[in-house]
Amino acid sequence: MVAFVDGAFPADGLKVALVLAILSTWVVISVFAYLNLQARKSYFRFWAVAWLYYSLYLAASLGLGEWLDSSPVVALRCASIGASALCLFWGSCQLIGQGRNNRELGLGLAMTLIWNCVAVRQLPNRLCMTIPMFVLLALASVYTGVVCRQHYQRGANVLAAGFWLWSLPLLIFPFQNFALPGLMTAGYLASALLALCIASGMLILTLEEARKRTETLTAEINQGATHRRLLEQEISVSEQKYRLLFDSASDAIFLVDLAGLTIVEANPAAVELVGRAADKLVGRLLQDLCPKLRQCTASLLENKKVVEALFESTGEFHLVRGQGEQMLCEGSATLVDYHQRPVMQMNAREITGRKKMEQQLRQAEKLSALGQLVAGVAHELNNPLAVVMGYAQILSKHNALDEKVRKDLLKILRESERAAKIVRNLLTFARPREPHMAVVDVNRLVAEALETRDIQVHSANVQLLRRLAPDLPVTNADADQIEQVLANLLANAIQALDNHLGKRVIEVTTEKRGDKIRIVVADSGPGIPLQILDRIFDPFFTTKGPGKGTGLGLSICYSIMEEHKGKIWVESEAGKGARFIAELPVVMCRDSADERDSGGNERELDPAAPQRRLLIVDDEPGIVDVLQEVLGNSGYRVETANNGAKALNRIASQEYDLIISDLCMPEMSGEKLHAAIRENYPHMLDRIIFLTGDTVSPGSRSFLEKTGAQWLSKPFNITEIERLVRGCLRSRPVAATAKVDAQEAAATV
Repeated sequence: MVAFVDGAFPADGLKVALVLAILSTWVVISVFAYLNLQARKSYFRFWAVAWLYYSLYLAASLGLGEWLDSSPVVALRCASIGASALCLFWGSCQLIGQGRNNRELGLGLAMTLIWNCVAVRQLPNRLCMTIPMFVLLALASVYTGVVCRQHYQRGANVLAAGFWLWSLPLLIFPFQNFALPGLMTAGYLASALLALCIASGMLILTLEEARKRTETLTAEINQGATHRRLLEQEISVSEQKYRLLFDSASDAIFLVDLAGLTIVEANPAAVELVGRAADKLVGRLLQDLCPKLRQCTASLLENKKVVEALFESTGEFHLVRGQGEQMLCEGSATLVDYHQRPVMQMNAREITGRKKMEQQLRQAEKLSALGQLVAGVAHELNNPLAVVMGYAQILSKHNALDEKVRKDLLKILRESERAAKIVRNLLTFARPREPHMAVVDVNRLVAEALETRDIQVHSANVQLLRRLAPDLPVTNADADQIEQVLANLLANAIQALDNHLGKRVIEVTTEKRGDKIRIVVADSGPGIPLQILDRIFDPFFTTKGPGKGTGLGLSICYSIMEEHKGKIWVESEAGKGARFIAELPVVMCRDSADERDSGGNERELDPAAPQRRLLIVDDEPGIVDVLQEVLGNSGYRVETANNGAKALNRIASQEYDLIISDLCMPEMSGEKLHAAIRENYPHMLDRIIFLTGDTVSPGSRSFLEKTGAQWLSKPFNITEIERLVRGCLRSRPVAATAKVDAQEAAATV
């Protein structure tokens, strides 16, 4: 084997091999340097420097002769190999986007030089310092081949193979003083061939990338040509598209020549809007359609400003139809090019209907604000009404009272109840709420509703007929809302007869149809035209003049009947009046016999009343006085507090059988009092009755429904409060005696 190597690679060929290795190395350096100049890639620069350090090692091996084994030369040669390895590794990191700081590279080079200078003097065997450097370069070469194979998708096989194989002869070079001369010659020749292989691979890779870029550019050029042809086609089609959009636009579009402010073209929507034929519209002065347009001038710029002045403030302007009728429109004006001349494109749409709707909405907003004002006033009226009604009831029960005085008091009570009902209606109007279902006698409800509107019917000179079915069952409904439906239907019927010259009769009928109860309001008026019959229940739809109606009445009736799982409809013929039918389902409800039975015992006194302690909490002194007198006359021991904070102080020192509290009070409301009792005295939660003057308020109703507390609305009937108090105390034992206050007892002693 030795003879074969020496024969194939004679020792005198070592210098020739070194020269070839140096030349091939400079070929690689030239390739990487050229690529760095052209592509400006940092990894080419680092690779070129790496091969430059390697060439310095080879050149030193060729020219130093007897100095080759001196310590400084050995240290510099090993440092060159180490620097070559670091630069090769640094370039590979740059290639994959994991570049390191150049300061770190400089530090690595310095450490390599220091290591070799120290190692050449301290290590006994120079192999210990040369082997690590060449192993490091071999690893960097293998890593570079792996990186090139991963990074370059095409044409990287030759380059990667060159770097991988180049690592093999590098592992022979540390042993040049011990290896056969022929083996070293073979190593240098292999290094030269692999360097050429690496240079060739890089050139192949560069040519491959250039070919790829050429193909990409060619494809882009072809694509650009195709795109240009498509653009030409789109340009040729764009006028057709514009024409289609122009003709099919819902807005009216006028093209106005700035030279004379004449209409040069108009779309079908514009023809329909102004009610003129297209041939009579084109060529007409714009001023014929817009009376407020200023006169045309000789300046195109001034004419442009004249057209734009129509839209300056709100974008609204008036157009004249063919019949001379003016209509309100909104739109805009834009300067466009039309056959190489400037024209103004005017877009217009009629907004007469929308303006009418906005006016109706503003009216509804006014009604809402009025409702809030009414709600506040009505709520404040409930307290004095409760006092008036309370004292009227108390006085009317005195046995020694003169009969005439008693009748007068009953009149006061009746009118006060009427006022209270009006207040409840105002609150319902101001704050719509969910239906509050209760047992309702529909006949009684209808009779009371008609009675309250007798004056309105008589003043309208209308005859009112009542036909109420005698066997009508009771059902569950919201009495206030059903009364509101009746009120709206009666008001509409009276207005329908306002200018009617024939019979002026309104007939109100109740009847049972299967499991339904019907309330029919029929009038003998002119009836409802067929063309609007399907729209009368729409919100804001009205045939009345401005200020005479909002168009909300029948839509509210429709919503109320839907909430009751019922329905409402109309039957009408022109000249034969109209019949509105409101249909309610019959809902089985508990017989009212229990209430009648309890009503017979309303005046019974509680035998344990003297031992019962009641606390009245209200900030209205009149209501406190009424309740104190009513319940005191029934034998109860009554104490009072004018707010929730004082009530809590009393509860802390005294057990009460029942607490009657207002819901809205200063300092501490009824809700906060309930929360404090729930936290500190939970056993007393079922001993609270609330009084409230605003039962339709969403907050109040939500609180009462959530807590399940018993309550009465103001103004109340004293019989109701007596019955409710007895009912709450009937099944409850007498509360424990008052807590003993040690300090008070000691002070008494």
